[in-house]
Amino acid sequence: MKPAQAFDIIVDAGKLWWSDWGNQVVVSLVAILLSLTVVLLPAALFGIYQETLDLSHRDRTGLIGFWKGFKQYFLKSLGWGGINLVVILVLVTNVWFYYNSQLESAPVLTILTILTGVLWIVWQFYSLACYFLQDEKTFKQAWRNGFVIILKQPIYAAIISLVMLALLVLSFYVYIPLVLGSIPLMTILSLKAVQATIKPEPEV
Repeated sequence: MKPAQAFDIIVDAGKLWWSDWGNQVVVSLVAILLSLTVVLLPAALFGIYQETLDLSHRDRTGLIGFWKGFKQYFLKSLGWGGINLVVILVLVTNVWFYYNSQLESAPVLTILTILTGVLWIVWQFYSLACYFLQDEKTFKQAWRNGFVIILKQPIYAAIISLVMLALLVLSFYVYIPLVLGSIPLMTILSLKAVQATIKPEPEV
């Protein structure tokens, strides 16, 4: 993938999201309400991925697709959420420790830990997209595929990741974009980004 193709992916994802904006807002509102329980947050995210995967195939399933993904991947999403909770808690604890430390290297270690957290979040977006697109539904394979995409296409992945991170920060800082469907936009973007790296099977 050429880095410039990342901009085409961003535009295409935006157009696809806008074409079904009404459904994305409804799905976002339901996902936000479910996520308030914290425990259901991973399942809600998996539901969004399923619904936006349907949309990427030009099938506007809306809440039906969301509910399908929510139920189908409920238990697996809890496992994924548990792993992410542990990682995030470790990173947050480390940031707090280094930030309050008197070590000379504390500022550098704080920045490195924050960057590690950012990379982890980006990796999860790509990995979840891989999870929903791959035939083998295992997190091990999804994490591997997500890592390979970032490693082999660093500039391409970085451009798309910056857009997703900007949407994520804006959504939780201002909150309004979150209500207006920014999370589905991010999942569409990650799905489209991964789909573009998959080479079509040669015709026989």
